[in-house]
Amino acid sequence: MATPLRYALTLLVVGVMAAIYAPLLPALKLMAEPALSPDHWQALFADTQLWQALAATLVSTGIAVFGALALALTAIAVRWPGKRWQTLVSRLPLLLAVPHVAFATSALLLFAEGGWLFQVCRICVPLVDHYGVGLGLTLAVKESGFILWAMYGVLGETRLAQQTLVLKSQGYSCWQCLWYLILPAIAPALGLVLVATTAWTLSAVDVALILGPGNPPTLAVLAWTWLNQGSPSQQAKGALACLILLLLLVAFLLLGRGFWRLWQRGVPDFHGHRHPCQVISPGRGLTALLPFSGLLCALVLLLLAQFPPP
Repeated sequence: MATPLRYALTLLVVGVMAAIYAPLLPALKLMAEPALSPDHWQALFADTQLWQALAATLVSTGIAVFGALALALTAIAVRWPGKRWQTLVSRLPLLLAVPHVAFATSALLLFAEGGWLFQVCRICVPLVDHYGVGLGLTLAVKESGFILWAMYGVLGETRLAQQTLVLKSQGYSCWQCLWYLILPAIAPALGLVLVATTAWTLSAVDVALILGPGNPPTLAVLAWTWLNQGSPSQQAKGALACLILLLLLVAFLLLGRGFWRLWQRGVPDFHGHRHPCQVISPGRGLTALLPFSGLLCALVLLLLAQFPPP
């Protein structure tokens, strides 16, 4: 009875996932048609808002993703494992339960001109943000809670906690434990979480409307604006902007993959397997040269025999 039930549940899950992703098929068709037209690309690149919106998207997304990762890893290094980590995790649902729009609105009312901080400190006038720095910082704080919550299940492994305690007892700092032991263990799950965080940050419209630059806005807001217009040419530009967002996601993934490959080269092996040293010691080097010392002596004697002293 268990096998038919498993097949039924599998079909149910596949059906639900197909229903979720089915609306993407018309969207792919909407992007494919303008992508094959050079005129549409030329009209997109000729738009004066594109490049500033692209710069704001790159800056805000980079700050949000790397900032959230830095905050999450700092919390893991300082508080895990122990009671302080459990206290932090127990309070994460409070941060996750706050909607992104409400969180962004609170940040706007706090830091904007005329907000609470401006009323307390009159000289704290916010600068004009053309590149979405404030948007990136706000999303970094919000998404760090999502990363910590996703890592909570991975960090629950008892063996990893024991290995961390052993490293700390041997004099390693919390940052060395994070760099050498914790991060390689959570890297597969962390990579998937960062992919989701990057994809959402690139396509965020509601938060970007509140905290992002206004004219021009981020590329996601610009694409949303073009797609909602009645002109076919504007809708084509919006579809191509969505395609550019997909390409940016791929670029971020390749960049993260490259950083991961470079970082792996500097991580020592803590698996307990000892490897023989490949460096030749001075003693072994001199021992290897001993057979050649006899030949060298013979050459010296031969030279002395050919050139006797006067």
